[in-house]
Amino acid sequence: MYSMMKQLFCLVCAFAVVLSPCLYGQRAANPLLPHADPFITAQPVQGRYLLLATTGRNITIWSGATPALAATHASVVFQAPADLSEVWSPTLWQMDGRWWIYFTARAAGKEHGIYALVSDTADPLGSYTFRGQVALGRPAIDPSLLVLGPTRYLMYVTVDRGENAIHMVRLGAPMTPEGADALISEPEFAWERGEGSTRTYPVNEGPTALFHDGRTFIVYSASDTASPRYCLGLLTFAGGDPLVRSHWVKTAHPVFSAAPENGIFGPGRGTFARAPDGGDWLLYAAKSTDAPTAAGRATRAQRFTWNVDGTPHFGVPQKDGPIE
Repeated sequence: MYSMMKQLFCLVCAFAVVLSPCLYGQRAANPLLPHADPFITAQPVQGRYLLLATTGRNITIWSGATPALAATHASVVFQAPADLSEVWSPTLWQMDGRWWIYFTARAAGKEHGIYALVSDTADPLGSYTFRGQVALGRPAIDPSLLVLGPTRYLMYVTVDRGENAIHMVRLGAPMTPEGADALISEPEFAWERGEGSTRTYPVNEGPTALFHDGRTFIVYSASDTASPRYCLGLLTFAGGDPLVRSHWVKTAHPVFSAAPENGIFGPGRGTFARAPDGGDWLLYAAKSTDAPTAAGRATRAQRFTWNVDGTPHFGVPQKDGPIE
């Protein structure tokens, strides 16, 4: 009996190590995932941070005890049907007692659009129901939400103007845009238009809200997605109506860009979380080559701080390997 109990105990311990490596001293290392377009919940949900990224054919939610360990466990919550392809850029939101996932996809014979799933229960890792396409009236990618008080705004990127530009529209119900949409940001500076690269498609995309000390920011990605000069830009909300473009002040330079000395190129698609110790984390996608290709982009994580003027200070991309 003792021998059987000992064997059972060893099996349980081994199983626990596999399922919860963060509890047994596993050290996080970059890259976290071999996927781009990360999105992480800003706070833990039921004790775990939830991480999503582009897989192409399904929606997977990874989870872990800290932002750096958020890729510890994987749960596939949606498998795209045969007539839905290019499943990109999922984001996860709790609304009205359920979890909603907005994502980019392309239906057969159509342009890219914004689609949604809703959880069947209050469990974000449980089953979901496909709700179809959000009616925006034009091709769109990269959905995310800006929540200001009781009002939700859907941010997305238009791709039908010869450039990628960030738009915003008020949301009533989760599937119901209300009123006219507004152009919030488009490529203006040379660094947003591929300066210094062979890939020169002008891009503002991947908008993500960031909040600090009562201030509101939108962090976005700029320059051609495949360029090694892909980078993060910053919009600062000046107050008033967020649907008015002039109420967003654009920083005139990138706030996070390639670090050739560390072997990291094209860092973009920022997403943010507050760790249990109070530290702030940036997760982003980048590649380890300066080749003009979108292939090889992977999710990485590092801490960030704040400038004296209250804006985020992301520093430079750190070398791959153990995360400090």
